[in-house]
Amino acid sequence: MIRIAICDDEKRDREQLFRLVTECESVNTEKFCIELFESGEQLLESQFEPDILFLDIIMDNQDGIQVGATIRRQRTDVTIIYITNLDGKIAEAMNRIHSYGYLIKPVQKEELFTILSEAIQVSKRSIKIKYEFFVSENNTIIKLPVTDIYYFEYCNRKIKIVTKDKEYICIKERISDIEDRMRPYGFAMSHQSFVVNLYEVEEIRDKMLLLKNGEMVFLAQKRASTIRCQIMELVKKSFDV
Repeated sequence: MIRIAICDDEKRDREQLFRLVTECESVNTEKFCIELFESGEQLLESQFEPDILFLDIIMDNQDGIQVGATIRRQRTDVTIIYITNLDGKIAEAMNRIHSYGYLIKPVQKEELFTILSEAIQVSKRSIKIKYEFFVSENNTIIKLPVTDIYYFEYCNRKIKIVTKDKEYICIKERISDIEDRMRPYGFAMSHQSFVVNLYEVEEIRDKMLLLKNGEMVFLAQKRASTIRCQIMELVKKSFDV
């Protein structure tokens, strides 16, 4: 999955670019997870880590060049594509930030498709598997690929981690901290004792979630509506519907 961020303080331009990127997904073999941001500040405060970033140069408060410089210091592997209606700023953006390229407003479909298709190939070569680290009950470090985790369960003051290969028991963690830590990867708290990988949910059954490994985990009634919305949002962003 390619994670794409669109940051533009003009709602019309932001939504137009979103539509074009979504069209590009429909003819691409890669699936997209797209997030929209209406300011550089909102983008920098977000926990979303894009592989490809469409960034408007001219915005209120922090402009795109400032935001791009900050992001580049944090992550060298993000592919930045600037969007602007001012040719004069392009050279500065390209030289200072080493962006991948740029698009002139109003963005044209053919130009967007070309540069995004090329950027996807660049990003695919640099995307790394995301890992998280936990402390086991034997006080050893557990390094787990995020996509291998089905769910976390709080039981007897310990956290059970169920993955595609095996189960682990970790300590020194609270289930609420697990939720905060794993939320950027598509996890959510379905019940006071469970944090679930929403990408691995096969079906919602009354007060239970059926996972792709065949297991069932609890779904609290007060969380059901939110969980349904989160899953639908992931489906819209990640799959053809």
